[in-house]
Amino acid sequence: MAPVVFDECGINLCRVFSIDDLVDACEGPTNRTTDIVFDGLTTLDLKNANTIQVKVVDIDFNFICPETCRYSEIKPSKNTPNLSRVVLRDIDVTFVVSIMDSTCKVCKEGMMTLRYLPGENCPGYSEDTNPSNIAFDLYTPYGISYAPENPAGCNKLVPTINYIGFVENQHCQNCNCPEPHHVFREFEANNSLRQGISAQGLAKVIGKDDDCMAIGLTMYFKVVYFVQYKFHHEGLCVPPKFLAVNSTEVSSCKEFCDGDLLEPCIQPLNVGERPKCLEQGCGCTPRRPEPRN
Repeated sequence: MAPVVFDECGINLCRVFSIDDLVDACEGPTNRTTDIVFDGLTTLDLKNANTIQVKVVDIDFNFICPETCRYSEIKPSKNTPNLSRVVLRDIDVTFVVSIMDSTCKVCKEGMMTLRYLPGENCPGYSEDTNPSNIAFDLYTPYGISYAPENPAGCNKLVPTINYIGFVENQHCQNCNCPEPHHVFREFEANNSLRQGISAQGLAKVIGKDDDCMAIGLTMYFKVVYFVQYKFHHEGLCVPPKFLAVNSTEVSSCKEFCDGDLLEPCIQPLNVGERPKCLEQGCGCTPRRPEPRN
C-alpha cells in the first residue's frame, strides 16, 4: 500500500509581534500557552540576534477541546458530499528557533509558540496577512480523520487535521518528574503520515528590528489515502556511507570503518539469486527445492 495525494492546496500567513510582548516560560509559572518562548530561548536572545532561522515543528489546529467559542471545524460542503469545508481559527504554531552570528554559526536554539488566525481584537491580527479565519474546500472522497474528545465522559470523535511535523513520542521512564505548574499543552507525536487531511508547514523570518519581528508561515494541506498498487521490485538499494575526515591510522578496524557498509543478505523470494553449485565449472543447473506442505 502507498499513500496517494487526492487533493492539495497551500496558503501563506504572516504574523507581526512585539518581542517584549513574548512571555519567557522558563522564568516561572504562567497561564500563557501561546506567544511564549521556552526551552532556554529568551527575548534578549531575539533582540541581540544577528540572524534568526525558524522551523515549524508542530501546529495545534484547535479542533480538540477548545477553550473558547472560537475553534476550527470541518464540515461537508453544501450540496457536494465529496468536498469538505475547512475553517481554521486560533491555530498555535510552535517553532524551533536558531540564533546565528555574523558567520552563520548557530549560537543558541530554543522554542517559540505563536498564535496565527487570531480574533480581530487580539495581538497579531491583520485583515490582509493574518485574518481572524480562513476557509477552503478539499476533495475528500474517502472521508476525513477524527480525534477523540471526551467532554464529561462522552465518547465523541471530532474531525481534525493531521500535522506532519518533527515531534517524536517519548515518555519519561524511571524518573521522578515533578508535577507541572502550568497549563501548557502536551506535545504528541506527529512525525508520521496518516490518512485524511494532513498538513505541513514552513516558516521564514520576514523582517526584524530591535522591537518587532515578522514571521511568515506557509501551510500545505493534502488529502492522503493509502491505496494498494502492483509494482515490480528491482532489488534492495545500497545507501551511501559517510567517511572519516583527517584520519591517518591504519588498522583492521579502520579498514572496516572506511570500507563498504554491511549489506542485508535477506531478499524477497522473487528477486533472490538461485543457489550456485559448489563444484567449480560443472555447468549444472541447480535443482529447485521441492515445496513443502
